[in-house]
Amino acid sequence: FFYDIGKFFAILPTLLILRLKSYYINKKRQKGLFKGKTIIVSNHISYIDPVIISNAFWRRRVSFVATKEIFDVKIFGKVLKLFKCISIDKENVSVKTFKEVKDRLDRGHLVSLFPEGEVERVEELAAFKSGVAMMALMSGASIVPMYIHKRTKWYKRQVVMIGEKINIKDYITSKIPSIEEMEKFTITLHEVEEKLKQECLKKVKGDK
Repeated sequence: FFYDIGKFFAILPTLLILRLKSYYINKKRQKGLFKGKTIIVSNHISYIDPVIISNAFWRRRVSFVATKEIFDVKIFGKVLKLFKCISIDKENVSVKTFKEVKDRLDRGHLVSLFPEGEVERVEELAAFKSGVAMMALMSGASIVPMYIHKRTKWYKRQVVMIGEKINIKDYITSKIPSIEEMEKFTITLHEVEEKLKQECLKKVKGDK
């Protein structure tokens, strides 16, 4: 209840401020893109990225995965708990985190995380961490990659580029995947994100 009320009052003003424009990698949204268990993977350019993602998927409940260090900050920690965010230790991911992710997905939530691990102030995409691969395997979820374009002026429209659904089982077929397979998939996911970035930049330049 508090999540839905909080989201309602947060989304209304930001819809007007951001005036979000969503592009899709193949010009139109893939059929069934957000049906079933879905993990949203995005670059991380600012602390308002969760707001942008919530705007992009405002019809759905989105559970965000956030580093435990933010939970330790008194004010932010209370807000994150209110919005049912999931805590993760980047250096030592616990089974509890994976179980929470699976539980939210089973309940029909989208789960969103930032595989760069922290806010990146530069345009280059940082290396991805492999936790997302394990989360997708354990939960049976598909992955939808998304790129958030950094606005140069606050009054400009916020632009995002959304990719096609990725089924991790198309890349990892072993019953017990090796570390090498997980890392290879993570590199592939990073390459997909880089392609989204380049296509997004083309769209932004073309709209000027």
